[in-house]
Amino acid sequence: MQNHADLLNGLNSEQFKAVTYNDGSLLVLAGAGSGKTKVLTTRVAWLIRTQYLGISEVLAVTFTNKAAREMLNRVGSLLQTDSRYMWVGTFHSIALRLLRAHHQEAGLPATFQIIDSGEQQSLIKRLIKQRGLDEERYPAKEIQSYINYQKEQGLRSAQLSPDNLRTQHWLEIYTLYEESCQRDGLVDFTELLLRSYELLSMNDVLLQRYQQQFKHILVDEFQDTNQLQYLWLKILVGAKGKIFAVGDDDQSIYSFRGAKVSNMRLFLRDFNAPEPLRLEQNYRSVTTILNAANAVISNNSERIGKELWTDNSHVEKIRLYEGYTEEDEAYFVIDEIKGLHNNGIDLADIAILYRSNAQSRVFEQHLYNRGLAYKVYGGLRFFDRLEIKRVLAYLRLIVNPYDNEAFLRVVNFPARGIGARTIENLQEISLQRQTPLMSAVEHLPGKSKVTVGKFVDLIRMMQSDIQVLSLPEAISYIIETSGLRAHFEADIKEGEERLDNLNELVTAVSGFNAEDKDNPLVEFLAHAVLESVDNQAQNLESAVQLMTVHASKGLEFKVVFVVGLEEGLFPHDNALQNLKDVEEERRLMYVAITRARDKLYLLRACSRLLWGKRISAPVSRFVDEIPEDLILNLSGVSSIGYGQLNEYDEPKRNIFKLPGSKAMPAASSEVKTSQVALSEKEITIKIGDMVRHAKFGQGKVLRLNSDGKKMTAEIFFIGMGKKNLDLNIANIEKVN
Repeated sequence: MQNHADLLNGLNSEQFKAVTYNDGSLLVLAGAGSGKTKVLTTRVAWLIRTQYLGISEVLAVTFTNKAAREMLNRVGSLLQTDSRYMWVGTFHSIALRLLRAHHQEAGLPATFQIIDSGEQQSLIKRLIKQRGLDEERYPAKEIQSYINYQKEQGLRSAQLSPDNLRTQHWLEIYTLYEESCQRDGLVDFTELLLRSYELLSMNDVLLQRYQQQFKHILVDEFQDTNQLQYLWLKILVGAKGKIFAVGDDDQSIYSFRGAKVSNMRLFLRDFNAPEPLRLEQNYRSVTTILNAANAVISNNSERIGKELWTDNSHVEKIRLYEGYTEEDEAYFVIDEIKGLHNNGIDLADIAILYRSNAQSRVFEQHLYNRGLAYKVYGGLRFFDRLEIKRVLAYLRLIVNPYDNEAFLRVVNFPARGIGARTIENLQEISLQRQTPLMSAVEHLPGKSKVTVGKFVDLIRMMQSDIQVLSLPEAISYIIETSGLRAHFEADIKEGEERLDNLNELVTAVSGFNAEDKDNPLVEFLAHAVLESVDNQAQNLESAVQLMTVHASKGLEFKVVFVVGLEEGLFPHDNALQNLKDVEEERRLMYVAITRARDKLYLLRACSRLLWGKRISAPVSRFVDEIPEDLILNLSGVSSIGYGQLNEYDEPKRNIFKLPGSKAMPAASSEVKTSQVALSEKEITIKIGDMVRHAKFGQGKVLRLNSDGKKMTAEIFFIGMGKKNLDLNIANIEKVN
């Protein structure tokens, strides 16, 4: 065999086995930080080179556009070839490619358009209204979830039967929704995969063609596949195909999106695969962090099993801090970040991870107050911004006059004096005549026909004019001609930012390389929609990263703070009644731990303000699952097992007699109560008491300390942080 050292150099023994495997299908169990991307890309290059395959004979499926681009770039670099035409992409982008190529066989118009989640929900809202249903009893979001769930199971409305009146109405809307999308040439995200699956399963000629074409199929993040994605892969592989899947059952955290961790065990059965090949050597984290992750995840029963290890022998204990409140928790985190940053760690290398988005507020507040730059990961992405979606709607309507969703988004934006009643009349006419809104305009009465007709004329004019323009020129023209630029120039408050985004859109289009030279606009519209749903951030600024644990998957940082580690919060209260749900929460904790490279902090608050009520917050079971010898407790609050803490503001402490009493302790580092002269009379202060300071304002006593000579109190003041005060001279008073 020819020497391919240039491809295989730098692989460890298990990575080498995975890359060069040549005996049917294989499941690779790739632990966090084990180099799975390197394995996947190297294998694609190795297959093409050693088995003399064409670049179109390998299909590689990922879950994000970012991962697909990275794979294409790496493979292109390894093979020194143009990788643009390879079949590498997300499930949605590959399905779209199939449907574009075979739209007639799929029963779709050539110019069919993809609608995003928001547009899907808007369409469902109109159908609910059309059926005369109460929108409060039958919310669009609920029916949207129902429709998408059924599609993910591979089920059309005609295959379903209602269980009760409620599901009967849901099914009616599903039927109307299918009819409306088919009539208007619209496809939602789930439909992309379902329609392509149906295309292959109902067309033996096409199926055989692609089964023969794809000699090898590779799948990334296999643990995140849902029912429909699994069926889609299974039919493409067929009886003789080879599939190479990389995944980690310990990182399966998307069951709420339909992901089925059980697909990994089904893989072994359905594809006649041998025992999984395990990638257990970690190149990311220090030993202590890996040992903690292994210890936590070992408590799950439903796992295939692996043990992460590293050559990095550096040992640094995991830091645990147990604050009295969420304010105390946040203040500690920001204090540590400040110190880390002063010691040379870039803010972008620091992440705060939380279970729920609502937890970000207090950290945002404290970061802002301390002058530290931060970024809430997962905000509105470029293609989701209002002004961008307006431009895209104009483009969609120009490409496809049957696109009612796009029509409604821009018919009166910028304002053209078209009222709600006119729109309602237009929709009624469209429904009665079974014609798109654009065509229904000519049947409007009187002045309405003239007003809306001017908009139709505008669209038709733009449709004609852009035929001679390049894609960037067409975008600029539409921004100007539609009135969007003038509209945002008049917006004093937000206009400048929105105009910058419009200009950036032109720049983005300029760098867009369309494969279909005859229909670049159609291809760009599909690209924009697919980009808008990508889960990965594009640019991590030099700022502290705030995000949910779900959003952190696939990322890594030098320093990670996992906050809110309390029963009911992490693990989430909704999961506590079901073992399967608790195990998913534990996998989520495993993901959180393994995001850290060098330093890991675990934090919880003994009490937390939830729904306007301060409640006791026992420590998360996941903290208790980490061996004590791996943890350095920085809080002074003993780690109390979940379910054992009753009074949030009074953790177990040693009790001593205090100054002013008849007896004094010889010495003590910590005390429970203090009786001192705060005014003209002696007043007892204890841990948990509220006090007021002339300079710092109102605060809570966190700790009391005595060295035998003086008594000091550690007090947390809102907005000022913690202060250590000498109780004999401090200007404080007790708040009753």
